[in-house]
Amino acid sequence: MIPTKKEPLVWLAYEYVYREKSSDWYWAVTIIVISIAVTSVLFDNILFAIVIILGFFGLMMYAKRKPHIHQIKIDHRGIEEGRLHYLYSSLDSFWVEDRFGDFKIILKSKRKTLPYIVIPIIDVDPDVVRNYIGRYIKEEEHHEPIAKQIMEYLGF
Repeated sequence: MIPTKKEPLVWLAYEYVYREKSSDWYWAVTIIVISIAVTSVLFDNILFAIVIILGFFGLMMYAKRKPHIHQIKIDHRGIEEGRLHYLYSSLDSFWVEDRFGDFKIILKSKRKTLPYIVIPIIDVDPDVVRNYIGRYIKEEEHHEPIAKQIMEYLGF
């Protein structure tokens, strides 16, 4: 059943898949960062060493952070993911991807800075989502960005 134009599709999803990181993960990242920082100091690039160390602290804070639950809402105006709103007028196309049983909406934005937006589909029929969004923007095959896949593989 496809909801009417006034009736939105709503579900809850985590903002990202959280994986508990072992102490080995933290040690490996620490050793890599120290190696890069020391190498950059040896090559007289102190500024790069400082940037790497600051990035390391940001990475560690983000690695410990648990994901928040967002409400995903699709209606006649656009798609909302928590506090983020994507109007159909700001989107080029969409694709519903099935990756190993995990369904995701991949939105192609008209913006150059964030061209692809990936939203998980949980407890909602993907065909209903596809048909609902298909009323407003065209369906075109997209793939999840490689950078996002690498980040998920690394546990982010």
